[in-house]
Amino acid sequence: MALTRYDLLSMQPHFPGYPYFILGGMLINTVIDNGAKALAVFNVLAMITSVIPIYLMARQYINRQQSLLVVAVIQTASYVGLIVTQPMSEGSAIAFLWWYIWSLFQAKNSDRFVLQLLPLLFFSIVLGIRLSYLPFGIGIILLWIYDWKRFESFGRLSRLVVFAIIFQLCWVIGLIMTEGSVSGFIKLALSFTSGHFNDWGGTQVTASESVFYRLLTLIGINIVWNGVAAKSLLLLLVYSVLFIFCCYKLLTQKLYTRSDYWLLIIGATYFIWALFAQNIDKPRHITPLVGMVLFQLLILILKRSFHIFLVVMLTVIVLSQGIVGYKLIYEQATEQPATHQLGNYLDAQNEFVVLYTWEETRVLKYNNVSFPHKRIFTYERFLQDKLYYKNATIYVTDHVLKGFESQGVNVSGFIEKVTSFSSSIMSDPSYGEITLYKWKD
Repeated sequence: MALTRYDLLSMQPHFPGYPYFILGGMLINTVIDNGAKALAVFNVLAMITSVIPIYLMARQYINRQQSLLVVAVIQTASYVGLIVTQPMSEGSAIAFLWWYIWSLFQAKNSDRFVLQLLPLLFFSIVLGIRLSYLPFGIGIILLWIYDWKRFESFGRLSRLVVFAIIFQLCWVIGLIMTEGSVSGFIKLALSFTSGHFNDWGGTQVTASESVFYRLLTLIGINIVWNGVAAKSLLLLLVYSVLFIFCCYKLLTQKLYTRSDYWLLIIGATYFIWALFAQNIDKPRHITPLVGMVLFQLLILILKRSFHIFLVVMLTVIVLSQGIVGYKLIYEQATEQPATHQLGNYLDAQNEFVVLYTWEETRVLKYNNVSFPHKRIFTYERFLQDKLYYKNATIYVTDHVLKGFESQGVNVSGFIEKVTSFSSSIMSDPSYGEITLYKWKD
């Protein structure tokens, strides 16, 4: 919807608006004339360009043939490929993140002022696509510290800060213009963040989730099982062997330089952000870490070893990832999402129905369903709102009920299970399974 009518107030899209992502989709949409496909194609095209920075970064450590293998492994990563083919901003954000990281090292290895501007430009594009990648800005801080140690020039550093602000203002001012005023933009931002960063939203550590639980979920489930292995036992086994070999080399050989630590610090900073400030129920939030983990792993392995055993194993990984990725993308393209099934089911009811849901309502609105549907957060508001629909049959989803339970409300005596809908959990881990309940007063 945002490709035809860009309106943050109407959640088309929601704040912060993903301006560069939507702009890319608009350009592609002039040819394809299909909003969802246009955004997905923009992601794919952007990801294809990331072959260049990945290869150039790898060449700083290993030879041409090895670098091509690194590119092949990262580009065929099954879960990342699945995310890239979705009309979500992660795909293009990851692509430009690779350009940003490459530009950081280009700037570090050069005294030319113009090259110091490259990472500032690419970081502006990254944030203009996905603001939640802000922690990756630690790379610019590292670069500025290094630059100060080299030149000790306050004027040079000040100019870099000014350029960084200018690049970011390019998309921020555009958003402000769409809202009409700075105050309107600020109010919109605060209204979104106040509802987005809450316990129910899962973007903060809750009392029921210990840091250890979130750490285990983030590393074991999201990064390793989903992100790297794509829930494939074969990929998990092969990567486990590579990881053990990598640990052995790390313990027995000095393989790192100071530049390598930059990449580790950048990745670790985002990891901490994902641990404490992102929804761990959505593995897509860790997608940028998947490529970084694979890059570090492969560089460590190939830096001083290039046996036929490694070539065969990496070839198996590339082929396996291609097969698994194709299966995931095919399922995503052919299976009807659970949220769509929910909408079709209630559309077919021969009665006046009202559905109370959570994030599913955004998809229902896009599909223009015939029945009223509302996004509800609190039990008190739900009780008040449903009074306006005394003659309607009230339905709620299991996600809403879980929200009520987290607020200490027991509604077991007021609900009756109606049916369930399911689709690919890999494509939509949060709403790949939806259970519908009827509310009984």
